[in-house]
Amino acid sequence: MARDEAVIFGLRAALAVGEHRPEAILRVFHTRDRRKEIGPLLSVTANQRRPYREVPEDELRRIAGSLHHEGVVVIAEPLPLRSVPAMLDALPDRGVLLALDGVQNPHNQGAILRSAAWFDAFAVLLDESGPGLNPAAVRVAQGGAEVVPCVAAPDLPAVLDALARRGVTLIGADQHAKRGLFDQRLPELVCLVLGSEGEGLHPEVRRQCHQLIRIPGTAAVESLNVAVSAGILLAAAFADQA
Repeated sequence: MARDEAVIFGLRAALAVGEHRPEAILRVFHTRDRRKEIGPLLSVTANQRRPYREVPEDELRRIAGSLHHEGVVVIAEPLPLRSVPAMLDALPDRGVLLALDGVQNPHNQGAILRSAAWFDAFAVLLDESGPGLNPAAVRVAQGGAEVVPCVAAPDLPAVLDALARRGVTLIGADQHAKRGLFDQRLPELVCLVLGSEGEGLHPEVRRQCHQLIRIPGTAAVESLNVAVSAGILLAAAFADQA
């Protein structure tokens, strides 16, 4: 696969490319039993004068590089990460952003993007500068990667500082915080900052936060999965802004 090509697999992820970025499609491969379900994708692929082909299961697995292809693979132009300046220029007056501090697991990233799309997040900041999302993250996002912009923020503390200077309230998730999520209404323009399950928020990132909050619970287990935490926080922000 060429460096300027992205492998996107999984039914919802593939359909989302056809819906949101049809011009980016280069070619499509699918199994026979998926043909009816991906009819809209094949139509836009044909409209773009790009090829699509039915292939056996083992060949599709080879193309996807994964067992979890769900019967369809789209080869497309990579979905670029948005730059920090572009994100800052487009900041809304109200809305929610997510900043991920050290969250590298692609399945967690994908699940967070899925929730971010459902709850209409403005953007997700990733503390990395790679060429784009891992294919597994795109699949798990179930189309969310095509809806919510991801921002490359390798120097996350500096980006958080820039957001704060533009009036964004920075709220970090910390299970040891005194203030609970439901003790207050979240601000109209807020960036929710989540750390990895192993290390939590890095000290420099923690210092940037205007406040820390915890998600109340029984403490029967040590902590929530970071993607679950993100979903709860996003739901609270969505409800507060309704």
